[in-house]
Parts: sequence; C-alpha cells; structure tokens
Amino acid sequence: MLKEKIEQLVVGNEPLFPIEKAYAVKQGLIDENVDIHYKGWGYTVIERCLKETEEVIKEEHGTFMNEPVSYFKRNIDEFVYIESTAFEIIKVDGMALETDDVFQTYTVLFGLKVQKKWGPFLKDYLAANVGSKTYSAMFSDTDGLWDVNIPLNHLEGFESEMPITDAVDLAYRFIFNLLEAIEAAN
Repeated sequence: MLKEKIEQLVVGNEPLFPIEKAYAVKQGLIDENVDIHYKGWGYTVIERCLKETEEVIKEEHGTFMNEPVSYFKRNIDEFVYIESTAFEIIKVDGMALETDDVFQTYTVLFGLKVQKKWGPFLKDYLAANVGSKTYSAMFSDTDGLWDVNIPLNHLEGFESEMPITDAVDLAYRFIFNLLEAIEAAN
C-alpha cells in the first residue's frame, strides 16, 4: 500500500511531505540524513458549494485555501470540495470541509479506498483517535469506498484560525497514519 507508493516517489527523486519522508526513513527506503525536496500543496479542484443542493457557488483558486477554517462557521451553508494529486498516496480522490450544523464542529469528509474487510479496524482506529461518537464511517458497495466523516477539532494541532490548507495537511497526516496502521496490521 503506502510502501510501494512512497518507494516510487523516492526512486523517482520526487518531493515528499515531511510525514512521507519520516515514513521512508522508518521503512529503510532512504537515510535520515538524505537531503530531499519537500512538496507543497497544489490543488486541481477547489469548489465552494452550497450544502443543501451541492451547487457550485464558485470555483476558487489557491488563495482561498489561505482563509482560516473559521470561514465555515461564518458561512455555515457552504462547504469546500478539493482535489489534489497528492491524495493518490492516501487513497482519497477528494475531500470536503465544512462546519457540522448540529455539533458546530469543523469536519472533513472523504471517500477512502480501503477494502470492506478493514471495517472493524478502521472503526476502532477512528474511535481511538477522534472519539467513539464523533465520526461516521460507512462502506458503500456502489463505489467500493468507505465514506468517512471526522471532526477536525479532534485532531492534534487543529486551530480554528489555521489556514484551510493547513487543515487539509492535518487531515492528510491523519489518513496517512491510518493507512500506515492498516499496513502494519496486514
């Protein structure tokens, strides 16, 4: 899973996120002292949408991602849908960030490409890391994805005034660690 993808990046001398470099070192793919280029976030899709209809309000550019996450509390009827080629590593096509109307928490929703058999492990991991009553994870037989919704508020390092792109990075690291745990359990 992760090992093959990270190994391809290392062999291709591609830039890595810090969490990817740490993983590559842990797996013995590179030496800790190796000088690598770090990659930054790039987005192929950034769409602000209405929650009620999922209608696109506006296609945004990278500057929107510098808005604080608290944007979603001020604009509770909106969510942002994003795609990035970096998501391929973590088996996610896209993410949506919003404020949950009921619980008033910031949430990230994504479809995770992990086999159905990993359901009990996935749910145990989510319960242990974000709280047993604060997430949802359902397998969709239609598209073969786990539809996951987790509160960003419960992720270590989260702040409501952090830029949206930093919240995406936080979610990326969370999903990366989840996949690493699945890989270790396999």
